[in-house]
Amino acid sequence: MGRNSVSEKLVDELTKVPGFKGCSKKQLALVDRLTYRVTVPAGNVVIRERSFGTEAFVIVSGTAAVTRQGRLVTTLGPGDYFGELSAIDTARRNATLTALSALTVLVISPREFATLVADIPGFRDVLLRNMANKLRAADETIETMRIVFHDSPMTNALSNAPMRTAS
Repeated sequence: MGRNSVSEKLVDELTKVPGFKGCSKKQLALVDRLTYRVTVPAGNVVIRERSFGTEAFVIVSGTAAVTRQGRLVTTLGPGDYFGELSAIDTARRNATLTALSALTVLVISPREFATLVADIPGFRDVLLRNMANKLRAADETIETMRIVFHDSPMTNALSNAPMRTAS
């Protein structure tokens, strides 16, 4: 009885999360089976920049701050994903995520992540859209930095400086 009521509550919550809207009960049961749920108190770090990790996360409820090198990058809320790069390709985390309020997340290991991407098109589509948006934002930041750096007096001075070659 306890497991069913938890599952029904999770299914109800997931139907409100982008990526799981429109999923069948069978697909939502798969999500329930392949993930586990963690509640993180406000102020606690969920993932730390430069640490190794393999899990992806989906926020079910609450809000979190994403920082890089101590600077706020964005805030995330219900339906947002994070850590997906580490679930695809194990590497160091590129940001720190800190709970701003009590945060409930679904934790997805790499194998289960691959299953969800393959078996639930809505999950895959939202994930890919979010990754594309992040990539576009990174490209825009790089372009802005290139323009600012290219037009700076320091760049002009460096580009006009005589080049020395190693002997």
